[in-house]
Amino acid sequence: MTTITAQEAKQKIQELGNGTIYSVLFVKKDGSDRLMNSIKGTSRGVSGVGLKFDPSERELLPVYDLQAAKKDPENPNRAWRMVNLATIKEITCNGIKFQVTQK
Repeated sequence: MTTITAQEAKQKIQELGNGTIYSVLFVKKDGSDRLMNSIKGTSRGVSGVGLKFDPSERELLPVYDLQAAKKDPENPNRAWRMVNLATIKEITCNGIKFQVTQK
């Protein structure tokens, strides 16, 4: 398993092709671990209004949670989540697992 930084993990996710499914293991606000399957480049649930803040300024990564989308297919806009880059432990993309170190 290759070790990368959180910024490198963000860059790897951004470099993925649209429609690529990847997973992120991170620590939630309540302290528990969460493994989230996400898809890159989807526009499901996007209304065109945009966010009221810039996620990168807060070290957040917007992702589309496939499990949440499957639970509530009538409301695809409720599947968008923010992952704190400082709490990412691991990402898996294109079958390659990367351990993320926090520096």
